[in-house]
Amino acid sequence: MPADPAPVPPALDANGLPRGLRHDLVNALNALLGFASFLEEDLPDGPQRDFARRIQDAGRQAMVLAERIPSSTRTAAVHVLMVSSAADADPVILELDGYGCEVTLVSTPARAVQVLRKAPDAWDVILADFPGPVEHAGLAEAAGDIRIIPRLGDSTVAGLAVALRAAGVKP
Repeated sequence: MPADPAPVPPALDANGLPRGLRHDLVNALNALLGFASFLEEDLPDGPQRDFARRIQDAGRQAMVLAERIPSSTRTAAVHVLMVSSAADADPVILELDGYGCEVTLVSTPARAVQVLRKAPDAWDVILADFPGPVEHAGLAEAAGDIRIIPRLGDSTVAGLAVALRAAGVKP
């Protein structure tokens, strides 16, 4: 009977953490916060709604901790707000992480506008699908001086990374 193969250890980043840990944790926390907000809206006043608020508070505290996890690259990270509902968004984000891009994904231009209004100085550049969110007038207005890079259907991740890093450099 052959022995079981040895487990393959996860790929580690320059900080010794599993690659994509920060990204995966932030995505999971965003989902938790979203579900908790839906739950809170749907529940009548009372202990259950209070519990949903406690879940949201705990999620926000966990998000603060997750944001302290260092980037997986040694170079200064470019903070990217990605507006996309495409199925390949998550793999693209993981690849961009390897190029020093810290990407936060939102699925709609309306959500991007909310995020930009809450934290306008948190982003160096915006990556938006084209055609689609990049054409949204509200997004362009909310972005102000933040450059919007369109993600075309034939864009390569390496090409996007070069464009994002160049656009994200502050003078």
